[in-house]
Amino acid sequence: METRASYVTVGAFAILLLAGGLFLAIWFGGVRLDQETRPFRIEFQGSVNGLSTGSPVRYRGVPVGTVSSIRIDPENVELIRVDIEVDAEVPIKRDMYAVLEAQGLTGIGFIQIEGGTDAAAALEPTDDYPVPRIPARSSLLSKVFETAPEIADRLVVLMARVEAFLSEENEEAFHAILTNFAEVSMTVANRSGAIDRMISGASAGVEDLRLSAAEIRPLVETLNRELVTLTEEAAATLATVRGTAVGLDSEVTALARSLGKTSDRIAATAGQLEGMVADARPGMKDFTNSGLYELTQFLVEARVLVSNIDRVLRQIDRDPSQFLFGDRDGQVETDQ
Repeated sequence: METRASYVTVGAFAILLLAGGLFLAIWFGGVRLDQETRPFRIEFQGSVNGLSTGSPVRYRGVPVGTVSSIRIDPENVELIRVDIEVDAEVPIKRDMYAVLEAQGLTGIGFIQIEGGTDAAAALEPTDDYPVPRIPARSSLLSKVFETAPEIADRLVVLMARVEAFLSEENEEAFHAILTNFAEVSMTVANRSGAIDRMISGASAGVEDLRLSAAEIRPLVETLNRELVTLTEEAAATLATVRGTAVGLDSEVTALARSLGKTSDRIAATAGQLEGMVADARPGMKDFTNSGLYELTQFLVEARVLVSNIDRVLRQIDRDPSQFLFGDRDGQVETDQ
């Protein structure tokens, strides 16, 4: 009888301990037995590796629900249907979207709902979608997983190039380069005194150049002033030449006008002469027909007359007495 009583006591204690543990788990886990949920659907195009039924659903890091089912869309094998149950008190807006995330290094996946503004309308079921659908986007982790094969291929190529770069031949070449560099360093160290003297000479040369520049500066300034003066004189000369050209232009214009007037007068005079010739043409015709012959005869007789007059004048000049008294040959002169 005592044995049976001990079994009952131990069994009752075990039941109470289990109930207390379950109560503590529910209390610490914040599980609400009377919690109301709403179904939503998310369609992922990529892999949902790490996600399973019962995985948490979070909104900006706050747990709001769990994954109820995961299956391939029978109408499109490229889509993965993920049904979730979200607390009815959490408002799901039209501008919210879901991404697949992983917890730390464990790789356990969960769904993160992001976005949403207070002014946006609530996401409600429709005739086409009795279960409201939350749009899915690729997360940073999924992008990394998608590009992982390409990154791996590039790493393989990079490692191959590094291995080729670190070949034995290149290693010997690097060793020779380092040896030459060490020899150059030793040579420079041995000739440090000459290098110091060279640097000192260079400093002295720079100082001489500075002094020469200081001496040349006044000459440059003087040359600059002379160039400015020459430029001003050239500008004045050009202005004078420009004014002279303008005056010559006006004079040439006046001369051209005068020549135009003279040309007009010559043209008028030519017209008048042409009229006079036309008026004198009948008289000239008569003179040509009869007067010209008479003029010719007159000239012939005038020539004979001139010849006789010339002969008489010569005779008078030679012997005036003979011209006055005639020829006195055969006459006797008597003494008075």
